[in-house]
Amino acid sequence: MIQLSRILCPTDYSVASDKAVRYAIDLARRVHAHVRFLHIQEVSSSTNSGDDDDSSMPESFTRLLIAEKKRGLQVDVKVISGTPTDMIISQARVWFADLIVIGSHGRSGLMRLVMGSVAEAVFRSASIPVLIIKQDVIDKTLAL
Repeated sequence: MIQLSRILCPTDYSVASDKAVRYAIDLARRVHAHVRFLHIQEVSSSTNSGDDDDSSMPESFTRLLIAEKKRGLQVDVKVISGTPTDMIISQARVWFADLIVIGSHGRSGLMRLVMGSVAEAVFRSASIPVLIIKQDVIDKTLAL
């Protein structure tokens, strides 16, 4: 039987990430797992790699986390700087995550070639299962 105890969910606080956040919360609640939300800030001269700083976290996300903690969900947030794909893979390994739940903007064709896809790169590089949640997915609760 598959045992999920640690779910890593990268978020950039976008609509696509919001869908993944909601899936990660629902799944974590159903399997009694701990979910870690990972926000990666772009590297700049004013930020240092590895800094934990949640000052960029939207108030709505903060409220969601507080509400979920009150409901008994094991949840935390890690904010770091770096290249998104590399940092997601690294944090999954360091934290011993069992699953990565990541949102996708659902770009295709030329747009994907030009912009790239963090979700696709994580899917190809990760040594653990990756659940990709498309931005335009219909809102449903998980049927487990």
